[in-house]
Amino acid sequence: MDVNELSLSLQKFGLLDKIVFAAMLCSCSLVGLYFGIKDFRKKKSIKTDHDTLNFLMGGRKMKVFPVAMSLIASLVSGVLLLGASTEIYLYGTQYIYILIAIVISSAALHFVMIPMFHKLQIISVYEYLQMRFDRKVRLFGSIMYIISTVLWLPIMLYVPALAFNQMTGISIHKITPLVVAICIFYTCLGGLKAVVWTDVVQITIMYGTLLLIAIKGTMNVGGISEVFEKNIESGRFEAPDMRLDPTIRHTFLTLVIGGSILYTAHNALNQNMIQRYLSLKSVKAARTSNMIYVIGMIIIIILCCYNGLLLYATYSECDPLQTKLAKAKDQMLPLLVMQTFKDIPGLSGVFIAGIFSAALSSISTGLNSSACVVLEDFFKPFRKEKMSERMCTVVTRGTVIILGSIAIALVYIVQHMGTILQLTLSVPTACFGPLFGVYIIGFFLPWINKRATLIGSIVGFITMMFFVLKVQAEMALGYLKFTTKPMSVEHCEYNFTAPSLTISSLVEEKQVTVPSIYQISYLYYTLIGTVLVILVAFLLSFPLGFEDVNKIDQRLLAPFVRRKIQKSNPNPDIFMTSK
Repeated sequence: MDVNELSLSLQKFGLLDKIVFAAMLCSCSLVGLYFGIKDFRKKKSIKTDHDTLNFLMGGRKMKVFPVAMSLIASLVSGVLLLGASTEIYLYGTQYIYILIAIVISSAALHFVMIPMFHKLQIISVYEYLQMRFDRKVRLFGSIMYIISTVLWLPIMLYVPALAFNQMTGISIHKITPLVVAICIFYTCLGGLKAVVWTDVVQITIMYGTLLLIAIKGTMNVGGISEVFEKNIESGRFEAPDMRLDPTIRHTFLTLVIGGSILYTAHNALNQNMIQRYLSLKSVKAARTSNMIYVIGMIIIIILCCYNGLLLYATYSECDPLQTKLAKAKDQMLPLLVMQTFKDIPGLSGVFIAGIFSAALSSISTGLNSSACVVLEDFFKPFRKEKMSERMCTVVTRGTVIILGSIAIALVYIVQHMGTILQLTLSVPTACFGPLFGVYIIGFFLPWINKRATLIGSIVGFITMMFFVLKVQAEMALGYLKFTTKPMSVEHCEYNFTAPSLTISSLVEEKQVTVPSIYQISYLYYTLIGTVLVILVAFLLSFPLGFEDVNKIDQRLLAPFVRRKIQKSNPNPDIFMTSK
């Protein structure tokens, strides 16, 4: 049997698999329908005019556990489920140290962002920027978020479509409109409540999927000892790499330092996440939800990494990437599922449901949060009259539909770019890095003024956008490559055509040298953007003038900065705003 015949024989997506997949999609739609009808009846019976607050914030009465599950589901997505496993298979276990970064970023959220934003009672996290600086800086932050979301959504959409294509042979461009249509339906109908409760269903499916793969896959290769033994022999188990070279893709310091900044920017100052914390009643509830989120993330990343070890234990003697049984790196886990569950009807459907659940949760989160930002930051501040509930409804639902449609179109571009895990963490960083720099100035550097901050943030964004797109272009052209762990095709039981290198291709590869600056680890991109904004803003403060810290509302500063200013200033009347 040759590789093409084997690939076709593995594409067994039977009736029971289709039923399981359809049941997941229907459950999401029904949750949206339930909350849509419930809110409509409530509005009709008590004549409430807070439909927008319910749609965007769940009336600020959400429960701790479902919000925590929603936070996990929103961050996980299909990118992590497929990308992290592939990461371990190709590059080894160094990536596992990203768990330290997640804990550090959650600590920053716990002690600084959650109490500050809750006390301000804002809806959009970018309202803070107007309070601390002015409307222009707020608009910059909102634009950065929308751009990053537009870049991020098609990646979230492409991942499950890729898995679906691997298992069924159906084109990714046929399934992506269906996924987005489901997201738009329940997000428009039920708002944040529907998004959160569908996330609960979806994260449950995700955990179940990962556990099934780990248990059945381990049994197939001969037990846990066999999994660990093969990975140890191949050098995939790694102690912390303490090298300081920033061009090494993953080192311990890269993952901890760069990862901490990246996750803090993505989670602690991202509307997707903060909107959920602000939907809870109190700071205590939000902090509890944050702790549950950390525990859940640790569990799911460990499961993903173990499945990466399982991938190598299964394919240690016949690498599907070299034989082209898997046509893309992120089709490795779907291939494992196809071979592991080929004789058990329905389980392939569970896997696809899990991957699509991850995508649906991330996409619906992005759509709902974008609707919030568009309404609160692009419409309300520029209207002299208060917007009616009907107009707010048109804006929020319209935003969901428009952004969903754009995501479908951009999938065509995403499929020609680099490795999915790196792509999703690097491209939106062009926006998150500079934006994080603005918040750092707002929280910790009160003497830098608004004009210097705005100019610094624009310079940072333009520079980082050029930098990130240049790196992605180098990767797409094949000039920027990363060394993988050893893999073999010596014991394949099917026929395939071995890849060959021509003399011309070897000469061409030798002639192309990528500058060292473009080889810097993608985990440092957020840090670079942040430092660039702070440095430019600080230098500009000399010609533009420094801010009088005593004129700043003390509630807008980090707690220890506030205490330091209060301690150094003998006039207590200045700090009345902080109470």
